[in-house]
Amino acid sequence: MVSEAADIALFGAYLVLLAAVAVQYYRGAIPRQRLTMLVGLCCTWLAYGVLQLTDGGPLPSAGPLNLAFDGLSIVLLVVGLYLLYRWYRHREGDEKAPEPGD
Repeated sequence: MVSEAADIALFGAYLVLLAAVAVQYYRGAIPRQRLTMLVGLCCTWLAYGVLQLTDGGPLPSAGPLNLAFDGLSIVLLVVGLYLLYRWYRHREGDEKAPEPGD
């Protein structure tokens, strides 16, 4: 397992990465299509980070706060997977993988 300090550092790094993606999109350096993929990845990583904060991490493992963070982790995971699915289904034709049988 990873130490508590590393869990907090991972969570902080995922938040910084998400903020960097938002700034780059605001500046026009990232196209909307790529933004969907990057936000989906950040959400799935944040889901893991939030889960590590409560599961043997620095936050207490009992009580409603733990349930709230676990619920937030599940929501982030679902949102991240949905955004990745949406990116995969709507990416441009030159990036598509070959169809089966080609």
